[in-house]
Amino acid sequence: MTESTATTRTSRPPLLRAMVPALAATIALASWWWAPSGDAALMTDRALLGLIEDSDLYTVDVDPAPTVWEHYTIAQGDSLANLWTNQWQLPEAALYTLLNDPKSADILRQVSPGQHLEWRADGEGSLQALRLWTDPSKGWEWNLQNGQLHRSALTYERNLHQVAVRGEIRTSLSAALAEMPSLGGRAQAIAAEMGELLPLASKARKGDRFSLLVDLEYIDDAEGAYAARLAGFDYEGEQISVRAARFDDDRFYTPEGKSLLPGFRRTPFNSEYRVSSPFNLHRHHPITGRVTPHLGTDFAMPVGTRVLAPAKGVVRTVSYHPLAGRFVVIDHGQGYQTRYLHLQKAEVRPGQEVKQGDVIALSGNTGRSTGSHLHYELRLNGRPLNPMTASLPSRERLQPDELRRFQNQYAAYFDLHEQESATAVAGNGNRRDNAG
Repeated sequence: MTESTATTRTSRPPLLRAMVPALAATIALASWWWAPSGDAALMTDRALLGLIEDSDLYTVDVDPAPTVWEHYTIAQGDSLANLWTNQWQLPEAALYTLLNDPKSADILRQVSPGQHLEWRADGEGSLQALRLWTDPSKGWEWNLQNGQLHRSALTYERNLHQVAVRGEIRTSLSAALAEMPSLGGRAQAIAAEMGELLPLASKARKGDRFSLLVDLEYIDDAEGAYAARLAGFDYEGEQISVRAARFDDDRFYTPEGKSLLPGFRRTPFNSEYRVSSPFNLHRHHPITGRVTPHLGTDFAMPVGTRVLAPAKGVVRTVSYHPLAGRFVVIDHGQGYQTRYLHLQKAEVRPGQEVKQGDVIALSGNTGRSTGSHLHYELRLNGRPLNPMTASLPSRERLQPDELRRFQNQYAAYFDLHEQESATAVAGNGNRRDNAG
């Protein structure tokens, strides 16, 4: 900045200075309305509020996702602090808030193997709620709102059930599952999980057959299930034929021990590029002083640099946003998603399958950007992770001792497809699901 420019800025009238955020918001809203692409992403109310309050035109969430409950069962040798910061990548400040309360600290220090933790974080990585089940029927729940801690006891009667269902596709998997009352009203959640594992949107066909193994959780005498998780599946179709089950690491493997989740590269390019702005959930806005998280990592690189897929996946979105510029979103399965902002050009289309190392875009300087760079995000179940430090899926197969344990655990299920069972067919009005 030159001396004359600095002098001009300091001489602005107070009223004009106060109008800058509103003017910025107006310009951004106008550019959204006349965006140079027919598929421009719609702005969310949260994004508009962010523009008006902060005039921070950079951290807008281009594709907000609903928050989900994540699960973990404590194993021998686990350290809650290590899990919290390294594996789950939850904000340290939230853990400190919990430990600063003597009663909460006493509860969490006594966490032991076999106990179950559930948590939910928002799209900016902030912890919203935490549950600790000390046994199947009691535990503790914490809700964190605006830095305030609210603790309460869980005294529900918690019942766990496992059901097996079989069906045939007439219109869609979700329609087939909706015919099955044994799923406790969680058919849509299970269909969504299957959609993360298999390319059903593009490759499911009428007549495809499936069997699913589902873990259901009921609270008290509620009619519907409180929670549901897919434990295993066997899908036999015209274009898809896959059998897999969930192992201890919460990932799915075939009966031969091959992982369904692809291995990830740490960065989506070949050369070395400087990190110009790191991932930071507690970044302070340089003008307002407010905390405005930076949900990805920025790499300074020339316009036109090839951006590569870090793992196998399916392109979910190719679009334009006045703040994010040209951007691409890729689903990699099991809740993993990557995002690429400020691109010059996309080299892929929505629905396209990509392999690790495929060119997906050329880096650029589009949208609200102060220089040529790539903004790269990694998300798990909609929650942002630091792509430079997160524990990335890497192994392709289970180790021999793990494979034996895995095969013993699911031996009966993997033989299920050879047994005779009733079939639920979407659209025929029958409800003949098999529960076991």
